[in-house]
Amino acid sequence: MDTHGQNRITDKLDEIVNDQWRNPDDYLEPLTGVPHSKLRIGQFRLGAECDYADKKLDVYTIERRGSAYKPGDD
Repeated sequence: MDTHGQNRITDKLDEIVNDQWRNPDDYLEPLTGVPHSKLRIGQFRLGAECDYADKKLDVYTIERRGSAYKPGDD
């Protein structure tokens, strides 16, 4: 991943966890067949989940959108 992609993802994650008006779950979309949700940032899709007990956003995967989608994904 190039530096621009890394910065874009980092900036968006910072925005999500610091947004005073929206809950982090508002940014996530359900994903079929896996226990976590998806988050779209530009050309990337992240597998992520909110952990309210520890006050953090867990990121499990980062993939380009074209290669991330598989049959059955919503």
